[in-house]
Amino acid sequence: MEMDLHEPIKRTLAKARQHFQAGEHDKAASCYEKAANLLGVYAEQATSREAETRRKKMALEYREIARRLRSGDTADERDSDGGAERPAAASRPASGSGAPAPQAAGEIRSIVTDLMHQANVTWDDIGGLDDTKDEIKFALGMTLAKQPPGVRIAAWTKILFFGPPGTGKTLLAAATSRAVRSSEGVPSVFYNVKISSVLSKYFGESSKIVSELYGTARDTSPSVVFLDEFEALCGKRDAGDTGAERRILSTLLAELDGMDSKGRSDIYVLTIAATNRPWDLDPAVLSRFEKKILIPLPDEVTREKILRIHLERKGFKTEVPYEDLAKATEGFSGREIERFCKEVTTGMIEQMNHDIPGLVDKGLEHVKGYQLRVRELTREDFDAAGRLIHPQTTREEMNKYLRWKESVQEE
Repeated sequence: MEMDLHEPIKRTLAKARQHFQAGEHDKAASCYEKAANLLGVYAEQATSREAETRRKKMALEYREIARRLRSGDTADERDSDGGAERPAAASRPASGSGAPAPQAAGEIRSIVTDLMHQANVTWDDIGGLDDTKDEIKFALGMTLAKQPPGVRIAAWTKILFFGPPGTGKTLLAAATSRAVRSSEGVPSVFYNVKISSVLSKYFGESSKIVSELYGTARDTSPSVVFLDEFEALCGKRDAGDTGAERRILSTLLAELDGMDSKGRSDIYVLTIAATNRPWDLDPAVLSRFEKKILIPLPDEVTREKILRIHLERKGFKTEVPYEDLAKATEGFSGREIERFCKEVTTGMIEQMNHDIPGLVDKGLEHVKGYQLRVRELTREDFDAAGRLIHPQTTREEMNKYLRWKESVQEE
């Protein structure tokens, strides 16, 4: 599969070289953007971390080249690794209180590069939540559509997703990223940032990582920065906060204000933050988000759609009507429904294939040559899974989200 992409990338870079030499800089930029997009997909297919990082860095370079060509900067030409004439990639120091040393800067840039993804989730991959999806699409459409002559409409660049765990906040962010495309049809870069991981692994460098993250996101515009577990970074401040925590928060606030991109109509960076505990967020941070969207527990119609995604769309047949299954999973989150379906199908497959452990003992080739047997799912299968999987969010906890939503709307 990797070889299938190697040649298209090479051909695209060759076209970029031809257009550049002919002085057709917009066409050359389009080719570089296409090469960056292909490299993003190629990176996701990499069989080693080293190859993935290398391809992501190349994609980042080609997006920077395209951006510079579109801005009219064609100085300092040199031959790229792909054989295409290109401007030299600018060396952008991390913002903040002084640029880090070269080695540190390279390490921080590598951390941010590892956060880059090409989202492959579509709206159809998310069961239900039609009103929520339409709300997101409207915010995007209003921001990205052409503005009427003489009218300036404020852009939606900061959205907060809040709600119980497992309700699809990450999936919605990924689908939003896939929907955001440049004028050339190039999908946005999706920066998937799990805040707790960044803080625990790189606490001393976190403020620099935030600056580098947003600097890179501007370079790869259009971009979507997804900040998961947002309360871990932006909880309410108190006297016990360390200097490092205050610097991280101050840096994020500056980036959310878009200080470096104000007045730049060619840059679009959408920040989507997600939290299970919106009431714990610092008011100063909360005020930056123009749109706050509740991602609720799925209703009965939505639960049926999610069940069909994980059973019907994957080829499993069931004797139990989906309407009955939707009723039986009341109070479940989307993630819990997924776990429920996995438990159901795994139990059925285990029952139908008792000889698998013996085949594993004989060796990998015996397992690879074995054809799994399946059957129609029965009510007993679902009842057995239902005794193991239970909803984690209570009705009172769900009401707490609804009350918080009402409180911020009234402010």
